[in-house]
Amino acid sequence: MTLDTQLTLALLQELLMALRANDADGYKGWLALGIEQLGRDVAGEVESDWMVPLLVEEERGQLLTRFGSSHHAK
Repeated sequence: MTLDTQLTLALLQELLMALRANDADGYKGWLALGIEQLGRDVAGEVESDWMVPLLVEEERGQLLTRFGSSHHAK
């Protein structure tokens, strides 16, 4: 595994942990570091190709949980 691949995976992990902790400043800091270390294209790709779909999936899960809970309560 190349160093760039390792850095990209580490960035993805840190961004995900910041999101799960609801840490906007941490997320922005890791994204800025990713841009500095990997370049804007790679960091932007991590965010658009990995983080956005993860967020959408997580929000979809939350909506289904809410809907399912209220649906079963009726």
